[in-house]
Amino acid sequence: MNIRQISIIGGAMLVAGGAFIWMRSQSANPQVVQPVSASDAKAETVNVLVAKRDMVVGERISPSSLGWEAYTPTSAATPGFFLQTKNPKAIEEFSNGIVRQAMVKGEPVLASKIVDVDAKTGAMAALLTPGMRAVSFPISPETAVAGFVLPNDRVDILLTRELQLTSNGQSVSKIVSTAILESVRVLAIDQAISQDKDKTTMPGGVATVELSASDSEKLRLAQKLGDLSLTLRGYSDAGAPTYSPPGTDVMNQTSSSGGSADPKPPPSSQNVQQAAQAIPTAVKVYRGGQ
Repeated sequence: MNIRQISIIGGAMLVAGGAFIWMRSQSANPQVVQPVSASDAKAETVNVLVAKRDMVVGERISPSSLGWEAYTPTSAATPGFFLQTKNPKAIEEFSNGIVRQAMVKGEPVLASKIVDVDAKTGAMAALLTPGMRAVSFPISPETAVAGFVLPNDRVDILLTRELQLTSNGQSVSKIVSTAILESVRVLAIDQAISQDKDKTTMPGGVATVELSASDSEKLRLAQKLGDLSLTLRGYSDAGAPTYSPPGTDVMNQTSSSGGSADPKPPPSSQNVQQAAQAIPTAVKVYRGGQ
């Protein structure tokens, strides 16, 4: 082996040794990646007006009920959202308003869900569904489920009246009770459109309900014909529409057992006895759920 070959082999060994030493030094001292600062990682946001707690229909809004929450510009671009940059006094403007549609905590506030009590249109008009009417009639604890009927509940309206019927040539007096309207939305008890948080009942003398124009006429007529009372429906019927059961025309003077009405029957002791037999002799009473 000559000197030239020895030189080439020696140089190769030096290069290999240097490369090995450089790789060892790199593994012993890895490069440190600088973390991204929080300000750099944070995306741009805008403040949107939201409900700070759950609110029910008819509830008064206080300043603590509303607040600002950060949204991304894309999420806050929904029409109707209130941005702090454009509406900085929105909380003050909506304070003392009335909830028209229920809201949950964290939900963005829309103008359509709040009633401005200072506007020319009153709170009751704002609570009405478009095309519907507000109708009031007298009630009592005995006819309104002992005061457990609350605003925004659904009820059935019953008409109880006395009919004078002629059957087989004889006149009979009969007490009839019929549900003339079902799934009716209650707007207010007296002048209260929301429930007091400290009370579980709302005894009152007047109930205001939401009805169509034709059903409003039916209710007024029924009020003249007899006594009205309410039966409370469950929460599962909250979204059900108001309707009249088939065959409940308040002008119909025909009983379910047949026979036509006679508005002026001649009184007799036999009529009284037959009417007494037609009245149920037993009722079932529920107290405290039992």
